[in-house]
Amino acid sequence: MRVRAPRLLVPAPLLVFLVVLAWRAAAWAALEGSPLADWHLWKETDEWAALDWSSRIAAGNWLDVPAYRPWFSWMAPLATPAEWDRLYPANVSYQGALYPYLLAAVRRTAGDPVVPVRLAQLLLACGAAAAVAAATAAVLTRAGVSEVSRRAGSVAGGLFHGLYGPLVVLDGTLYRDGPFAHLSALVLAVPLVLGGPPRRRTLVLLGLGGGVAVLLKQTALPLVLGALALLVARLDGRKARVRGAAWAGGALALALLPLVARNVAAGAPALAYDTRLQAGLAWALAQGADGSPDISPHYVEILRRSGGSTLATVRLVAESWHGDVAGFLALEARKLASFFNGVEIADNVNVRFFTEHLPPVRPLPVFACVLGTGLPGLLVAWRRRWLPRGEAALVTLALAVPIASCLLVSVTSRYRASAVPPLALGAGFLVAATVEAGRERRPATVVRAWAAGLALSLQTLLPPPVPVADTRWVDSVVYATLAEARGDPDAGAREVIRYLREGGSDRGRAAGEVYAKAWLAGARTLVRMEPRGLAPPERRFVPPPLRRTPRPG
Repeated sequence: MRVRAPRLLVPAPLLVFLVVLAWRAAAWAALEGSPLADWHLWKETDEWAALDWSSRIAAGNWLDVPAYRPWFSWMAPLATPAEWDRLYPANVSYQGALYPYLLAAVRRTAGDPVVPVRLAQLLLACGAAAAVAAATAAVLTRAGVSEVSRRAGSVAGGLFHGLYGPLVVLDGTLYRDGPFAHLSALVLAVPLVLGGPPRRRTLVLLGLGGGVAVLLKQTALPLVLGALALLVARLDGRKARVRGAAWAGGALALALLPLVARNVAAGAPALAYDTRLQAGLAWALAQGADGSPDISPHYVEILRRSGGSTLATVRLVAESWHGDVAGFLALEARKLASFFNGVEIADNVNVRFFTEHLPPVRPLPVFACVLGTGLPGLLVAWRRRWLPRGEAALVTLALAVPIASCLLVSVTSRYRASAVPPLALGAGFLVAATVEAGRERRPATVVRAWAAGLALSLQTLLPPPVPVADTRWVDSVVYATLAEARGDPDAGAREVIRYLREGGSDRGRAAGEVYAKAWLAGARTLVRMEPRGLAPPERRFVPPPLRRTPRPG
C-alpha cells in the first residue's frame, strides 16, 4: 500500500498569512502600548510631514496649491522658508503624493488616520507575505521539486518577507517605505504565480496596481515595466503582444492620470513627479557627501543654481567632483558595501532603537538572515534553471532597483527595505533545495550554497563603511518626552539615564550629554513636539532632590 506524504491543514500561502498576522498583531499591540506609538508627534520627521500635509489636503486643499513644504530645524541655518521654497519648482509635490492623499482620505472618513493606516499596513504585509509564498510555490511546482520541498520553500519565503524585523518596524510608522516594499512584492509575485500567457484582465489589473505603486514611490516604475513586459512577451504572436502591450500600457497610464491632471490644474509641469530626486542627488551625491544620511555642504548652492531642473542638478553634482573622479567612485563603493552591511542606518526612524523597545520584534530576522539565505537561494534557482530567463531577469531587476536607489541617495533602513521581496523568494528556494537534498541524501549539493550564505551573513558584522549613528541622543530624549506625556515621567527619566550610561558611541555625544542633562533638569524645548506630545508642567519629571515631601496629615 502506498503511503502519501502528510498534507498541511491549510495551503502554505494561507498558513503564512495567519502566522504573519498573529506575530505582527503582537508587535502592533506592543507598539500601541509604548511611547513609540506617538513618534509621529515629533515634528522633525517625514512621518510628521506626511500627517501635516494630509491635514492640509483634508481641510479642502485637494490640489495642494501652493505645494506643501515641510520645515525642519536643520533647514533654518541654511536658508529662510521663502528661500527654500524658491529652490524647488513651483507647485511640484514635495514627495510622491499618494501616501499623504490616502492619509487625507482616511482622515476625512475615520478621523485620526494613525491607527487605521497602521492596521491597513499590517494587513498589506500579511497579503504580500502570502503572495511571496504563492510565487515561491509556483516556481518550485514548475521546477518539479517534491511536494514537501515545495511546501517548505513556500512557507520559508513568505515568512522571511512577512517577519523581516525592520519591515515590521516600518509598518508601525507612517512612512511609505513599508507599503512600497509590500506592493513591490505583489508586482513581483504576479508573473511568477501566473507562469504562462496572461489574460487581458491580468494585464489591466497589474497595470493599474503597478501605477498605484509608482504613485507611491517612483522607483517602482522599472519593476512595474519589467513585470508587464514579461507578461506581454508570453503572449502568442506579434498581434497579441501588441494588443497586450496596449492594454497594459493604457492601464498604467490611466493609473498615473491623476498625477498629470493635478499638475496641469496646479500649473506645474505635467509629468513632474516630486522634488525628492533633485534634492536627493544634491544631498547625497555631491562632493562632500560621505554616504551617511548627512547633507553635502554643496546641497543648497546646487539647488539654487539648478533652477529647479533635475538635469541641471545632475550636471552641477558632476561638476562638484571635477578633478576628483576617484573620490566619487570611492563614495559609491562605500555605499555599495554599506548596502550589504548589517547595520540598519537611521535617518528619520532608528530601527535599532525601535527594535530594542519592542520585545516581539527582537527575535525576528535581520538583514544578515535574508541576505545570507536569499542570494545563495537565487543562485541555486538560476543554476538549476528553476527560473526561466525572463523570470530570472525580473527577480534580478527587483533586487537591482533598491541597490541603485541607495547608490543615488543613502543606504538607510527605509530605502533598503524594498530589497526584501526578491531575497525572501531566494530564501524559499534555498530551503526547498536543502529539503530536496536531504530527501535524496545528497547534502553536498547545497553545502556550497550554505557556505556562501554563512560568509555573506558574517560579513554583515564588519564595521559599517560609512559613518552611522545607531545610537542617537535624540531618540532617547524624544522617547522620554513621549513617555512623560503618556503619564510615566519616571520611565522617561530612566531612558535618558540609560543614554547617559550607554550612549558613548553616539556621534553627537557631546551635544547629547548637554541635552540629556537639560531634559532631566526640566527643559522640554529640546525637540520640536506637537502639544499632544508634551506633558503639562505639573506632570513632568522632577529630579528627586526637588520633589516635595508630603506633610503628615
